[in-house]
Amino acid sequence: MKMYADERREHIYTYIKSHKRATVKQLSDYLSVTEATVRSDLRRLESENKVTRTHGGAKVTENMTSKLNFSYRLTQKHSEKYKISRHALKKIEPQQCIMIDASSTTYELAKLLAETTMELTIITNGLENAVLLKENPHLTVLVIGGFVSQDSNAITGNIDSQILEMYHIDYFFLSANGFTLENGLTDFSLPEVQLKKQMVQESENVIALIDKSKFDISSTLSFAKTHDISEVITDEKPAQKWLNDVPFTLTIVQ
Repeated sequence: MKMYADERREHIYTYIKSHKRATVKQLSDYLSVTEATVRSDLRRLESENKVTRTHGGAKVTENMTSKLNFSYRLTQKHSEKYKISRHALKKIEPQQCIMIDASSTTYELAKLLAETTMELTIITNGLENAVLLKENPHLTVLVIGGFVSQDSNAITGNIDSQILEMYHIDYFFLSANGFTLENGLTDFSLPEVQLKKQMVQESENVIALIDKSKFDISSTLSFAKTHDISEVITDEKPAQKWLNDVPFTLTIVQ
């Protein structure tokens, strides 16, 4: 499948963010393009102040670190996240118990739920989600976790598993930094990944809200394999391999 230059550069940038740094050869092998093409893309990304070129490769620009926080991520791929979340909302029925993680994608779902008239119980480890949802009198909101992360919306830490075991969780809506067939859903933060693993285990249906840029990107830590996922809702048809005998339902919204 042909990849446009802007898509290729986005994959390069996401790869470097995931691994902190990368060599030209690593990126060339990863994307199956020439090293000359990678060098050209790195020059473009450096001009946009997204990466700093190093001898033989590149690393994340230091002053971009703060932009990786939750507020910045809310501004990225907004229309795609909204479309995906709007479709996810259709799955929810009154009196259900649902869980949403602390991602910027599920925050779009939280904004839609903030306006619902359905009676729901909502469990979340998202600080901003909880602040938003508590204003709706139709919703019972339960916050789990412990520590508030400086650069994200996440509350993380050890929790008593019996809290989740007390509830029948109909749906767990979540997102990730990356999604591959080999590693499943992946992210950076160890405390958040540990919590998400437990949230996945306690949920009847795990629904991943993943925009097209997350496919075939792998971050450091896996928290859900493909067989743990009930459905993936995305905004664009992924590569053919994602359509062949995967253990989850793939829904593409327009």
